[in-house]
Amino acid sequence: MKYVMHKMVGLVVTLFLISALTFFSVNILPGDPALLILGTEGDPARLESLRAELGLNQPVVVRFVNWLGGLLQGNLGKSIRYSVDIAGLIGDALPVSLSLAVLAVGLALLISIPLGISCAVKQGSVLETLSLILTQLGMALPAFWLGLLLIDLFAVKLNWLPPAGYTSTASLVLPAFALAIPRAAVLTRVVRSSMIDALSQDYIRTAHGKGLARRAVLYKHALKNAAINIFAAAGVHLTQLLGGTLVIEQVFGLPGLGQLLINAALQRDLPLVQGLVLVSAALILIVNFGLDLLLLALDPRLRFD
Repeated sequence: MKYVMHKMVGLVVTLFLISALTFFSVNILPGDPALLILGTEGDPARLESLRAELGLNQPVVVRFVNWLGGLLQGNLGKSIRYSVDIAGLIGDALPVSLSLAVLAVGLALLISIPLGISCAVKQGSVLETLSLILTQLGMALPAFWLGLLLIDLFAVKLNWLPPAGYTSTASLVLPAFALAIPRAAVLTRVVRSSMIDALSQDYIRTAHGKGLARRAVLYKHALKNAAINIFAAAGVHLTQLLGGTLVIEQVFGLPGLGQLLINAALQRDLPLVQGLVLVSAALILIVNFGLDLLLLALDPRLRFD
């Protein structure tokens, strides 16, 4: 409980600091934010209306306190370009990006765990050599290029899956594989090295000495201990994807957070950009907190740190 409370306090403090950094980085810009949004040729009456709407006639500290109070009530403000609540826009886009990130990491684990275990068990074999070559190639391939190849093969030529847009879960399969393949290459090496280390431990020799089945030793003992490093690495990839599926969303035309952020930046919708940055950072922090709890369950030694 002490460990969890320590992490929760750190989460809350970090969220507050990110909120402050996000707000002040947008609101203490050189020049007039209203001019940045509407342009120098904007209508003077509209400029004054926008300044009043954004609260620019108030001290920045007062605006921050008001904005923070709105955050605590789930109010992120209103989009300048869309004239709707920012929370609603993000709520519509978040499930797409979150589902894509989780599916991509899940596929990467499904590929990397059996392949990495095989490489660890059969060291020096043709399978290990071939796997290491493929993982090296996989790490070098850009995800957007893989996405284009997958669209050409499975959407255009075979017509198995939709090439772009978001209509159902099937629309996430190709982009998820495009993101999963490079990450599976990295995770395969993590699984391999973690399993090699686990299989060299004394408790594995003891398990073999007790006459336990090879499969039980491999999966119940070695993989359980190697899972700490595996899930830690997978968690890093998940947080990266939560903050960086922008290019793939563009390639596949997915209405996720990345697409929304590009539109907000191009349209100079500063309140929406501010809300998207804050929500993305908060999501990454929450996922990291969940990962800490998972590692706590996997590694009891953390409870005594």
